[in-house]
Amino acid sequence: MRISFANIDGVKTRYLHAGEGHPIFLLHGVGISGDCFMRNMDVLGEHFHAIAPDMLGHGFTDYVDFQGGPPQPHVVKHLGRLADHLGFDKYSVAGSSYGGLIAALMACDRPARVENLIVIGSGSVFHPADDQVSALKAAFANASQAMGDPTLESCRKRMANICFDPASVDERMLPVQLTSYADPSRFEAYKATINGLIGAAESPVHRVYSRLEEIKTRTLIITGREDIRAQVKLHEEGRHRMPNARIVVFDKCSHMPMMEYPERFNTLVTDFLQGKTVGD
Repeated sequence: MRISFANIDGVKTRYLHAGEGHPIFLLHGVGISGDCFMRNMDVLGEHFHAIAPDMLGHGFTDYVDFQGGPPQPHVVKHLGRLADHLGFDKYSVAGSSYGGLIAALMACDRPARVENLIVIGSGSVFHPADDQVSALKAAFANASQAMGDPTLESCRKRMANICFDPASVDERMLPVQLTSYADPSRFEAYKATINGLIGAAESPVHRVYSRLEEIKTRTLIITGREDIRAQVKLHEEGRHRMPNARIVVFDKCSHMPMMEYPERFNTLVTDFLQGKTVGD
């Protein structure tokens, strides 16, 4: 795995990357960074070109002013331009939580270029508006404790709260997270992102909940049965609304299946991207 920076339309953009071949973007949830995929990068890089960017205002990527609106159009455009910068014609996109919404919107924005979609525990995709607003407020309460007063222990506790087994937290990402949170702009960007998501909770343009039937991209849904941010029942219902989707549910797993069960996750994603039929 390597880490690089790119200038995307004047925005300093950090991304993790490994391997060669078919590109797969790995998109993190709100308030964290691409480092949550540390346990996946090198394994997926054995078969593909894995890229885990820090999205706008996260990690070490610059923040841009959302002008009081939702972050989604800005982030989708930014990642599309990153794909152009890297010379990718066709690629796959996987997203966790908020990243799942961005991944789905990327598939809607460039359907001819996004060949496969993977949605990982994403209430942003599968929750109706009221449920998603509640989930976002709970996420804000959890993250604010770490971002408002960042210490190594507060970062560890924040991640442990969204994992079924606290011991599954990848300790390597915590100093990186703490370094990022030391920048006061990260908390301001986080609040702008959350507020923008809440404000657009009922938007048919900035969400995909009301138009899942329109997503024709080959899709795999991965979610934890005990996910505290994403209801498994709603993921199963959403899978039936999508014309080309299958689902895999991890038992004894909460909001971070790629971190909690990396070996199973890596095998599943590899098989899916190689065209095998996985899930129900």
